[in-house]
Amino acid sequence: MAAGEPAAPLADNAELTEFISALKQEWDRVEDKYAVTTLAVAATLGMWSAGGVVSAIDRLPVVPGLMEVVGIGYSGYFAYKNLIFKPDRKAFFAKVRNIYEDIISG
Repeated sequence: MAAGEPAAPLADNAELTEFISALKQEWDRVEDKYAVTTLAVAATLGMWSAGGVVSAIDRLPVVPGLMEVVGIGYSGYFAYKNLIFKPDRKAFFAKVRNIYEDIISG
């Protein structure tokens, strides 16, 4: 092996082949391919348009600084209401655990 050559191109190829075969197996198990494809396209378009909106807002002169101040203010408010005092912190973590369990179980 000469200097500058990739160390293991075959290993990367094997991992890619394994990933593609696993992806194909999962795709074959999907019953409603049309709905999954539509959802994927809609999610892609939504992310693209959200990125465009954020980019447009970022180009405005005052708005990015104002949004940063609002974010810092809300972060401080959230920490004060949920994280500083022990009873509030326990209640917040219990709520997070309940939401996590609802997501995992359902």
